[in-house]
Amino acid sequence: MTHVLVEHFRKHRLLAIIRTDSARCALGIGRSIIAGGVRLVEVTLDTPGAEQVVGELRLCGDEVLVGCGTVLTPEAARRAIGWGAHFIVSPHTDVRIIEVARAAGVLAMSGALTPNEIVAAYQAGADLIKIFPIAPVGGLAYLNALRGPFSDLPLVPTGGIGEADFADYLGAGALAVGVGHSLAPEREVAKGRWSTIANRASEWLVRLGDQNRTSDGCLAVPEHR
Repeated sequence: MTHVLVEHFRKHRLLAIIRTDSARCALGIGRSIIAGGVRLVEVTLDTPGAEQVVGELRLCGDEVLVGCGTVLTPEAARRAIGWGAHFIVSPHTDVRIIEVARAAGVLAMSGALTPNEIVAAYQAGADLIKIFPIAPVGGLAYLNALRGPFSDLPLVPTGGIGEADFADYLGAGALAVGVGHSLAPEREVAKGRWSTIANRASEWLVRLGDQNRTSDGCLAVPEHR
């Protein structure tokens, strides 16, 4: 099962990370980016109402994978899987979390930064390896350096990636990239500019040749007036 999920990441490549201070905002972001064509959505566990958000976003269509991030313990992983998460993302590598995910047939993405940590994540059985935080340690140049010895590993750089460089990371060999506020800026979320966020998501995907814009599976909530 997990190999199918990995291929979904390989196909769609843009992982949108939702971390906000209310379930309403999280749902607004999620529905908007999905309407714009995003098919990989991570809801962090510290988002209020994360269970509700995951459940409602899962209703947006079979092509949308919804997972949970900032999963720090095996217990948190089990909780997220119980909500219906398709994948589990941790900022670190914990073999116990990986084992919980594998037992449930969901994808495990483990965090790593240094070469030693990357190898440890791979040996522990992580399906994908989250390179976090990428920007503070050199960004694209750091990924290029890693791709030399680790060209066959499924790396997903995350942290500080934005509109100006997300496509460059993918061009450098990342299997996917994780993006957060750069896709759904806080100022737009605060004003409920959901159509603006949906349009931005669509524009980013056009640059990747991944055009999945839809209006029927998951509609954005109305704009604030």
